[in-house]
Amino acid sequence: MLVSAIVLLLASVFSSIIAGFIPRFSINYISILVGIVLALIIPLDELVAPFKSEVFMYIVAPLIYFEGQTTRMNLVGKKFWQIIQTAIFLVLVATIFTGFAVSLLGVQLALAFLMGALSTPTDATATESVSEGLIVPEEQESILKVESLFNDASGIILVSAMALWVKNGHFNYQQTLVDFLRSAGGGVLIGILAALLMISFRQLLTRSNRFAYNAQNMLFLITPFVVYFIAEEAKVSGIIAVVCAGLMQNSEGMRSRFVLPRQYHNGITLMNLFREILNNMVFIILGLLVVRIIRADLVVGNTNIEWISIGIVLYVVNLIIRYCYGLIVRMTNRGSIIFALGGVHGAVTLALVYMIIDSVSSSQFGIIILAEMLMIVLSMVVPSIIFRFLLPHNLSVKESIRQTNRLRDEMVEEGINAVKKNLSS
Repeated sequence: MLVSAIVLLLASVFSSIIAGFIPRFSINYISILVGIVLALIIPLDELVAPFKSEVFMYIVAPLIYFEGQTTRMNLVGKKFWQIIQTAIFLVLVATIFTGFAVSLLGVQLALAFLMGALSTPTDATATESVSEGLIVPEEQESILKVESLFNDASGIILVSAMALWVKNGHFNYQQTLVDFLRSAGGGVLIGILAALLMISFRQLLTRSNRFAYNAQNMLFLITPFVVYFIAEEAKVSGIIAVVCAGLMQNSEGMRSRFVLPRQYHNGITLMNLFREILNNMVFIILGLLVVRIIRADLVVGNTNIEWISIGIVLYVVNLIIRYCYGLIVRMTNRGSIIFALGGVHGAVTLALVYMIIDSVSSSQFGIIILAEMLMIVLSMVVPSIIFRFLLPHNLSVKESIRQTNRLRDEMVEEGINAVKKNLSS
């Protein structure tokens, strides 16, 4: 496991190095390509251990925590009803329609609904990658952000219920509702309590030793791992717990950033570094798994390409449902298109697929993971292309520096002219 972590960490650093030379190319795509190359080099591929969803979720949890940490608490209050709509109702509607659509391809209904549930969680980090260098309208950007924070938990509950349907042959509606309320409510409670405890301890540390910067930074970094572990051990939603902990951290950070500006700045820098490393690792693993699964299918002689049509249907139906939702809540046609395309899938979907490995046969699992991976790739590639024509471009780094230098020169020149004018008078 240690060797696997080192290899993935080095691959993540390599992705960042390449991205520095190609700033206009999303680092997520670079990471996928690095993962594919890593898998194709057999000696390196053998150094990375087989994938496990439990381990993978410990990579995803900090990313979700950091996303919550950068989200203002008042934004959640303003968007509360939209959070309920997108995290619960939209997830249910999308699962139903995608399930029935996939079943029309000859897939067993329970299995089709399972694939539909797997395709519902969205990824804020992946959404940012497809809109990098572009200006997303504020309304769509805020909705997409809060949606991706909270729809993971409902997706996890729904996937668990559908997996039991596939395994046992029947769907327990009442148990699913009870599980959701218990898991979500318990996750909120543990997330808030754990965050309050960590915040109180850090504040106590600050009052007793104002120079314990490193200790505070370490506490900040381990918080999502501790919160997720406690929540999962309590059999509630670890995802909801880390989201709530992140939101609480944001609220506390806003109050303390002027009290300890150095500490606040160091924390933000460290968070961005850690976030980039983990995000790179997620997409490296995605590229790695694509090669491994296709290679395994070729070895056993499985030439079934049913997963291609299923993956396309999953993506298209989700796109239509999201577009219709945008129109229903009175977004403009352009806004609805942006919201639909902005529902990018990523790490959580991949982790959920591996959660159901024991509930389906090996042949079914191969089709599911390939279909879901195709859906993830489509959800990234399609908006990356369309957004270039649909959204206005932001200033590049070079252009921003050029304009800053121009304004500075103009200010200096204006100041010199004012001094000369005063001297002459």
